[in-house]
Amino acid sequence: MRYSMMIGKGAALFLLVLAMSAPQARAQNQTPANIAPAGWTDPDTGLTWTKADNGSDINWNEANDYCSNLRLGGFSDWRLPTLNELRGIYDESVDTGGWHFHVKGNLKLSSVWQWSSDKDSAGVWGLYFNTGTQYPARSDYTNNARALCVRR
Repeated sequence: MRYSMMIGKGAALFLLVLAMSAPQARAQNQTPANIAPAGWTDPDTGLTWTKADNGSDINWNEANDYCSNLRLGGFSDWRLPTLNELRGIYDESVDTGGWHFHVKGNLKLSSVWQWSSDKDSAGVWGLYFNTGTQYPARSDYTNNARALCVRR
């Protein structure tokens, strides 16, 4: 009898702990559609962007390596965005102050220049988030160049 009471108390304790943790677990799984644990998901494209760029000067090869080696939010498929994808998050109506970054999703940019994955005979391309202007650069360019990563 004493043995069965211990099992009964243990089971009751287990059920109490389970009942107390269930609402918290459900709340953690209820994430708004446009917010992902690792960043911001653009509702127009379905792309998820890191919440911030890499934070320091980086050349194009380093930017590619940074994004492809990034492990964030349980995901390992991060990459450098295309120029079109970068243009998709440029929004002149948004002004984040400072250097007047015009970027959707409350993303934190530490510089105006963000690398893209696009490369052609003119060079490797990036986008200025203060003017929306795209420019080619040499792959070893680093002055205020940053990597903002994306995934599908």
